[in-house]
Amino acid sequence: MCLRESDFHEPVKNKKSKSRGLKYWLGFAAAFALFYAIGHFGGEEIVMFFKSEKTSKEVLEQKWIKKTYGNYGLTVETPSKMTKGNLPIPDNVKQVIDQMDVYNYKSEKGFKVLINSIKYNPSIGQTNLQGAANGSIKEMKMQKGVTEFDYTEDYISKNKIPGFIQKGKYNLNDIEIKFINTGFSKGLIIWQVMVAYQANDEIGQVAANRVIDSIELNAEKANAL
Repeated sequence: MCLRESDFHEPVKNKKSKSRGLKYWLGFAAAFALFYAIGHFGGEEIVMFFKSEKTSKEVLEQKWIKKTYGNYGLTVETPSKMTKGNLPIPDNVKQVIDQMDVYNYKSEKGFKVLINSIKYNPSIGQTNLQGAANGSIKEMKMQKGVTEFDYTEDYISKNKIPGFIQKGKYNLNDIEIKFINTGFSKGLIIWQVMVAYQANDEIGQVAANRVIDSIELNAEKANAL
């Protein structure tokens, strides 16, 4: 991965750069979290991961776990319980986040799942759904070794909460990877669920779509936020 943890702690030189950083983070978090979880800042490690591992067929045969993650009513179904993680957050971004919950599906091989829920504080005014969509794509495109990036984007909703869904593919050092990225926004909350798998991983594709189809948002809880 082309970013260093030190990149997140460089001083903000002026208000313009600070504003850009905050807007970028609104959509940056989910894409960064996925690469962080599977690559540990190492592009070559990501390549080796996808090259050597595919999703086991047992994943589709076992009983999946349906669970709500975070405090904001986001429920998904995955082969096993998602694991709560942490991300290095820039100090200027911490100032506008009340809470951030990141979870990932830590399988030893195969497709990957990332859940990200962020509640911003009122200082940002309101969340920007299209900004989140654009930021996620921008972050994936800029990763070292990524070429031939192509995707489609459509608007969707869950329980009348507006969202987007992006489906695409790219080459990562000559390995073709496919992804599905969804995001939803209401008030000061952004929910994101992202899945990724190797293009020739047929079981991974089925499992990834099952995760996305299982997404539920608790409208009553969202309305109370």
